[in-house]
Amino acid sequence: MRIGIITDETDTELVGFGTYTLNIVKNILNLDKENEYFLVHRKKENHKIYSQANEIIIPSGPFPLSTVRNFVTLPLKLKKYDLDIVHHTSSVGPFAFKQIWPTKKGKTIQTLHDITPIFYPESFETTVRIAFKYLIPRIVKNVDKILAVSEHSKNDISKHFKIPSEKIEVAYDAINPIFKLLNKNKCKESLKRYGIKDNFILCVSTLEAKKNIPTALKAYALLKKKRIKHKFVLVGRKGYGHEKIFETIKKLGLEQDVILPGYVPLKDLPLFYNAADVFVLPALYEGFGMPAVEAMKCGCPVVASNSGSLPEVVGKAGMLVKVFDVQSYADSIENILESKKLATEMKRKGLQNANRFSWAESAKKIIKVYQEL
Repeated sequence: MRIGIITDETDTELVGFGTYTLNIVKNILNLDKENEYFLVHRKKENHKIYSQANEIIIPSGPFPLSTVRNFVTLPLKLKKYDLDIVHHTSSVGPFAFKQIWPTKKGKTIQTLHDITPIFYPESFETTVRIAFKYLIPRIVKNVDKILAVSEHSKNDISKHFKIPSEKIEVAYDAINPIFKLLNKNKCKESLKRYGIKDNFILCVSTLEAKKNIPTALKAYALLKKKRIKHKFVLVGRKGYGHEKIFETIKKLGLEQDVILPGYVPLKDLPLFYNAADVFVLPALYEGFGMPAVEAMKCGCPVVASNSGSLPEVVGKAGMLVKVFDVQSYADSIENILESKKLATEMKRKGLQNANRFSWAESAKKIIKVYQEL
């Protein structure tokens, strides 16, 4: 078969969808030597996957030209390649309009990571809200198969869009092998170049409204009142609604206690997870929750919200807290910091839990979906 995978998300800094796309495609190409693959994206990149398959460059301009490219130019140009399958790996693929379709007679697949904008529209920019209100409902009905990254996401997609559950397959997210146990003291030494010299609580997330970071900061402020000496390290680039995060830091008087390294390259992220004493993920909703698994794989105890797929992914290996319950976040973090026994037990459970997720296993499931379409 001739299989096209739209890999636009690898053309930016690798977070979320980009990490998913790069890893799932890498493993599909390593496992499947029978089918012919075409990787479709906006611009030349140095990722190895592009030397392992046919590369199709379809450039994109800034918004609104990017929208025209996604729904008009992209499908029209792809049609000439006579692909048997077209798979889009982030949430809004070129499948909204049957009149402009990317394949003559082939099948289509949409990976839909989550539907957070449906539940928390105020946390997203207007373009995303419009896409999830008007385009996603068309896309999920038009495509032949939907891929979800957790059972919880599958159930939400099926229920909200009234899609038969058999149309949706689950292939879990996983994490990069670079995330593993390292020497904690050596990691702390390495982080001095980021201005981190003290023990710290860690949050790795795009700085955006849907991640609910102000709740974690408020919990940290409560802990500061109890004289804890830990800093709060917040790793991630700025996203939609980041202003509220900086306002919260200022309002709580935490300017000297919150360290903001910004976007951190993949090679350095394991240093942060290994050096941290607690990892916090207070998201409003997660389709999977990759940073929680990254933290566990590095032996860092996890405190996360009980929303979305996090109970499914974190399970009993971490502490789960109601989304906006500031006091419970503070109590959970404090319990871990004060009990070496508890932290050690959470580390053991976390390492075991993280092993449930594998890019290779998820790639096998996706290849099976291709074969059965």
